[in-house]
Amino acid sequence: MKTGKERRAVLLDLDGTLLDTNYLHTVAWWRALEDAGQRRPMAEIHRLIGMGGAELLETLLGQDDPDIKAAHGHYFSGLHPLIAPLPGAAQFVQEIKSQGGLAVVVTSATKDNLPVLLAALGVGDLIDLVVDGEDADRAKPHPDLFAMALQRTDVSAADCLALGDAVWDVQAAARVGVACVAVKTGGFSEGELRAAGAVAVYQSCADLLAHWSASPLADFLSQRD
Repeated sequence: MKTGKERRAVLLDLDGTLLDTNYLHTVAWWRALEDAGQRRPMAEIHRLIGMGGAELLETLLGQDDPDIKAAHGHYFSGLHPLIAPLPGAAQFVQEIKSQGGLAVVVTSATKDNLPVLLAALGVGDLIDLVVDGEDADRAKPHPDLFAMALQRTDVSAADCLALGDAVWDVQAAARVGVACVAVKTGGFSEGELRAAGAVAVYQSCADLLAHWSASPLADFLSQRD
């Protein structure tokens, strides 16, 4: 891998950004919570998708719960056959690579799910680095995973741009000084994403590609050394 002095990096979220999994996670958490006698409306759960499991439960219940996290993993694994890439996701990763950028996944997903998620994306071999939810003590919306990505790629915050679907992606990236472009495929509105600090919002990766020449990504990657 070339160093950050020679290339720029795009820090990519997986769930809800490149893969159509946010609502699968919602169902899995709903079932896990119900098993634990902690039933919550799916709409309430969905608002927290994109956080790490511990962060989601701490926000929802006031504390982490390893048993509920394990149950979520069990139910989500049963939904693996339904995982599919979002429109334009694979082509978007290909475009980053064709423009000479590093494609770096920064996700709250666990290591157990990564092989399935990357296989579903279909271009996992183009990913230069994966930082997952177990690579730091705290996941999104904390900045730890993004900080780890900067460290491992040896790329400065100024030479990175993030892509995410949730306010948690935007907030976590901002906390390490990385600007974030957002897509609406995770269920968050443009207003919510812009209020969190997104520098641009698109319907999907396909929409971003359709407007590539005017996007922050095109300008960002054209300025690499």
